[in-house]
Amino acid sequence: MFLRRTTQIGCSIAALLLSTASLADEAFEQSLSITPFAHVSAVQQDRVADAEYQFIIGSIRRINNQLRAEREVRASGELLRATWQLKDGYAPEEAFRNALQQLTEQPHTLLYACDGRECGSSSLWANQVFGNAQLYGPEEDQRYLALRLDGEPQQLIALYSITRGNKRSYLHMDQFTPSPVVTQPLYPTPTTLLKVLKREGQLLLPTLDLQHPDADATVEWVRLLVRMLRTDSLLRVSIDGADAPALVQALKAGGIRDQRLNVGEPQPEQGVRITRIR
Repeated sequence: MFLRRTTQIGCSIAALLLSTASLADEAFEQSLSITPFAHVSAVQQDRVADAEYQFIIGSIRRINNQLRAEREVRASGELLRATWQLKDGYAPEEAFRNALQQLTEQPHTLLYACDGRECGSSSLWANQVFGNAQLYGPEEDQRYLALRLDGEPQQLIALYSITRGNKRSYLHMDQFTPSPVVTQPLYPTPTTLLKVLKREGQLLLPTLDLQHPDADATVEWVRLLVRMLRTDSLLRVSIDGADAPALVQALKAGGIRDQRLNVGEPQPEQGVRITRIR
């Protein structure tokens, strides 16, 4: 009888622990800015309330045994860190694109994107940036993207995918909420803009004050777009949105030929969408 009651108590405690863990997992996922890809299982979910975070927005390398990034932001705040393993038969590109689509449906600023060896050492990303050795794999099979969500609260998103030598694929996301918010101007590189435009077929720009083209942010975005278009002289784009005509004129003033620019249908919302014309 004693043994039976002990077993029942043990089963009840186990069930309670499983229920508590399930609720914790659910609360964690509800705090994320995306819904995880359907065909994954979570292998790591961490929440650090007061983290000192290094947000990488460029390629990385090791110098004098220290991690060095092309560009970075260091700040304090809450860090949510999640790693998912993809189920067999699903490519990391699917999960990566699913997350990116959800992120870019929100007000955002794209900051950096890289693929393969141009990202730098996978060992550095896995062990020194994300602190998860499971993310180490062949460098040609990695992908990274850094993005800022410009809503309330401001969030910095780092997205990384890798396929290991054993063919297991992983998607990792850092969601960092800085406190106080990061106020320094952060812009993407022309190469990043071009990469995303060619891969995804479109770019969504943040809201710009195109009625005042001498505003600092507007001047910088026009400069970046001109440099992006000059990088690929065969690239043609369609520009849609209420501010599209003003942006097209600014690009023409920057030296981009009329034949490469098409003004699409005007939209009632502010903002601009740039679509690649194939």
